[in-house]
Amino acid sequence: MKEFSQTVARRGYEYFEARGREFGHDLEDWFRAESELTRRVPVEIKEAENQITVRAEVPGFAANGIKVSVEPRRLDISGKPEKAAEEEKKGQTLFSEIRSNQFCRELRLPAEVDPAKTTAVLKNGVLELAFTKVAES
Repeated sequence: MKEFSQTVARRGYEYFEARGREFGHDLEDWFRAESELTRRVPVEIKEAENQITVRAEVPGFAANGIKVSVEPRRLDISGKPEKAAEEEKKGQTLFSEIRSNQFCRELRLPAEVDPAKTTAVLKNGVLELAFTKVAES
């Protein structure tokens, strides 16, 4: 996440400089950079009595290219296709207008979950995560 944020910030700063360092467009620059660098990943969140389920559409991504981080009320999902990781090893890209295939989503969960009791299944381009809710005291 930190690396992704730094990449977006660098690209957003490039837009700021190209505008002649004109202030007042920082959010516009950030969102433009973010949309250029990431793919939108549709998600669905469902809540049952003891469980929360999150489904994310991630076609073209292998299990080893997806990272999932779970906290009691937060979920971070990011991914980079294997091919992109291999291309990074070949050399540093100095400039590109090609849209990236990587993605990054941060979601607030509707209830507190136990991160240790999380299951994940990737099938046919859909990542399904199941979380066990923490019992309310």
